[in-house]
Amino acid sequence: MKTILLSFAIFLIFTFQSFGQINPITNLTWNHYYEQPNNYFILEWEEPDLPHDELIGYNVYREDELFIFINETSIYNIYDPVYGIVSNCGGEEFLFYSTGGFTAYVTAVYNPEQIESTPEAIEIDEPLLIINYIKKPKAILYPNPTNGILNIGNKNLTKIQLFDLTGKILKEFNPNPLVDLSNFSKGIYLIKLISDEGIMTDKIIIK
Repeated sequence: MKTILLSFAIFLIFTFQSFGQINPITNLTWNHYYEQPNNYFILEWEEPDLPHDELIGYNVYREDELFIFINETSIYNIYDPVYGIVSNCGGEEFLFYSTGGFTAYVTAVYNPEQIESTPEAIEIDEPLLIINYIKKPKAILYPNPTNGILNIGNKNLTKIQLFDLTGKILKEFNPNPLVDLSNFSKGIYLIKLISDEGIMTDKIIIK
């Protein structure tokens, strides 16, 4: 009888520890402000409560669209007095999901098999000076996806920059109507076009 009770107790302990190990993130917060001509923001959270399985990072969604996978506990586009604009998510791109606000969701991602926790949600306010955004010129990029040679249809460019999805700059190109990306690995990147008309950012896929 004692053996049965002990086995049952061990089973309960094991079962209890098996659940709740893909805990959600905690303390999700949003801060957003505008200083001409840029929107600055930080979406941050805390690591899930212990115990949990092997945590490999976080997925950040805009409504039902996956925006970025990141292994930091925030995404941000901020101004640093020493380094200028510092971003780990491609600049203001996160805000430009629609012409209004939206709901963001953050999930913790665990090994094995990249299992996601339940999402935590927060309301994101719209880009400030939204009229300027509506009139903002769009990047003209083709073909996209590309095998490596990307045509750019925008005129009067002064600078072309390529970033990974964490916001790290990978290369700066001369303002040509064609850029060669064949030396980069397959995947999704952000390209920023800077011209007299403003700054245009878009995603490109190298296949």
